[in-house]
Formats: sequence, C-alpha cells, structure tokens
Amino acid sequence: MLKKLDRYILFKFLGTFVFIMGLLLLITIVVDFSEKVDDLVASELSAWQVVTGFYLHFLPFITSLIGPFFVLVACMFFTSQLAARSEVIAILNSGTSFYRMLYPYFLGATILGGAFYIGNHYLVPYSNSKRLEFEGKYIYKSREGMRFNFHRTIAPGTIIYMENYSPSQAHGYKFSIDRFAGKQLVYKLMADKIEWDASKKKWHLSNLFIRQLNNGRDEIVQADAADSVFTFTPADFQFAKHVKEEMKTPELIEYIQYMYASGQQDIEFYEVERYRRTSSAFSIYILTLMGVSIASRKMRGGLGWHLVLGIGLSGLYEVVMKFSVTFATNSTLPPVIAVWIPNVLFAALAIYLLKKAPK
Repeated sequence: MLKKLDRYILFKFLGTFVFIMGLLLLITIVVDFSEKVDDLVASELSAWQVVTGFYLHFLPFITSLIGPFFVLVACMFFTSQLAARSEVIAILNSGTSFYRMLYPYFLGATILGGAFYIGNHYLVPYSNSKRLEFEGKYIYKSREGMRFNFHRTIAPGTIIYMENYSPSQAHGYKFSIDRFAGKQLVYKLMADKIEWDASKKKWHLSNLFIRQLNNGRDEIVQADAADSVFTFTPADFQFAKHVKEEMKTPELIEYIQYMYASGQQDIEFYEVERYRRTSSAFSIYILTLMGVSIASRKMRGGLGWHLVLGIGLSGLYEVVMKFSVTFATNSTLPPVIAVWIPNVLFAALAIYLLKKAPK
C-alpha cells in the first residue's frame, strides 16, 4: 500500500520524466524535420502520411535511444527541488530512513524499466522496420552496395566465396564452392562470374572450372558457361544494414544462430544489439539510484549544478558504452560482457554515492 509520500514522489518522478522527454522529443522532431523537409516535399506526401508513416514510428526509436539517460536528469531535477525546499531533511527527520525514501523511486524505475524492456525487445524493432522502410522509399532511396570477400557456409562442410557481390543486381565475380570431407577438400568449383537468372530461377556461371576427387582420382571439368541449380538464392544474400534494429528479440536470436551456422562475419554487432536491449532497460535502476544519491544533498549552485552533473554523467555513461562496444566488435571481448561493463562500473559508483548520501 503506497503512502501519501510514496505517491507524491512516484508521480512527481514519472511526471518530470514525461515532461522532460516530451520537450526533448518535440525538439528532436523539429530538428529532424528541418533536415528532411526537402525530401519530404519532393515526395509529395501529405502531412498525415508523414506523421503516421514516419514520425509515429520515429518516437519509439528516439525515446529508446535517449530515454534512460534522461531518467537520470529527471530524477536529479525533481530530487534537487525537494532538497532545495528542505523536504528531504523533513522526510528524514520524520523518521523515514533514506533507504525507505528510495522505495517510490525504485517503483518508478521499475515502471519505466519494464516499459523500456518491452519496448526495446518488441515495440521499437517493429517501429524501426516501418521507419527505415519509409526512409528508404522516400528520403534516402539507397541501394545495397557491393560486398567484398564474401563467404558463406551453405551446408556442413560446404563453403561458397565471392571476391565481390552486388545484392541489388544479384551477381558476383570470382565465385567458388569448396566441399570438404573432414579436413580433405573433395570438390571445388570456380567461375569468373555468377549471376541470377530470374526467369529460369537458376544461377548462370561463366568460364567455370570443376575439380572433384572421385575414388582417389581427380576429375576435371571446364566449360565456358553453364546453368546450375544451387540450394541458395539471392534472397539468402540480402544485407540489410539495419536488420538488427528491425528484428524483435526472438527473431534476432534465431538470426544469430543462423549466422553462426552459416559462418557469417560481424556476428558481434548483432549480439551487442541483443544484449544492449536488456542492459539499457536495467540501467534505469542504476541511474535512478545515482540521481537520488547526488541530488538529495544541497550544494552550492543548486538545481543548475545538479542538472549539469546529471547530463555529464549521462554523457560519460554513453562514452563508456561506446568504448566497450568497440572492444567487443574489434577484439575478443565477449559482447555480453562489453554491454554490461558500463552498468557494472556505474553500479559501483552509485553504491559509493549512496553511502555518501545524507542519512
């Protein structure tokens, strides 16, 4: 049962966050619209189509991106006002311990953390798919670029390789297939060019060379051109740059497993995205604890310094996250550890600040 004081703190905390996020979202939309206005006008879309087709889906994305950091700012903004009016001192003098005063804050953090958790794993990916589809159709109109040194495991022991491949045109150069029996190479096909024939639903190979080990003897076949029926199609080679942002977490986990099975590269980027979604939601508890511990103490400069400190700590958290993610994607640091390093470091800082908070 929430007491009157608990309800007061909880509603003020959540209300302050909603107010601050509302202002930030409004500013962000104005800035984003000013950058895209020429493309939007050229697309001849109505205002309703722009709002429902893009900005309605833009809001969950930007909220997920900056929301956790401004939980800290909102917490410090509200708590600093309590401290400035000596309400924190009054609460503590009434017999309520500082730890008990944290209860409505953590209840608010649970509400926000739960919302961000569900949003990060399910709502935001759906919104991203709609947002990026709109951008690709009306704003950027980009096509997938050439891929170099592309390889893929298409079956156990069977690997394909292309020196370069164009997803948009579905053709590649310096194509090869290697098939192994254990560690021994038993089949190799090479072609100067491979291209997809949409009418025949087949791959057309140019200037191909096949070498196959058959009963201990090499068999060699050469041809100027041939049509081949492989188990893979151009759909298996699509490279959506933002695909990890568009997949709900169950789909992302399934795709990561597929990437491992097919021997793809850059799996770390997808694993970072998978673990970041939970880590970001959990960080709200840590940032809330830091905000209360810092802002509950009166300091010279009051609210202004508290806000500067809150924004500075939010920026520092993001810098630490960028560094750790960079190590995960460019070295051997496991993505799950990299994503949680900022939370561990800032949790230690939050505990230290809690011990120094006025009791």
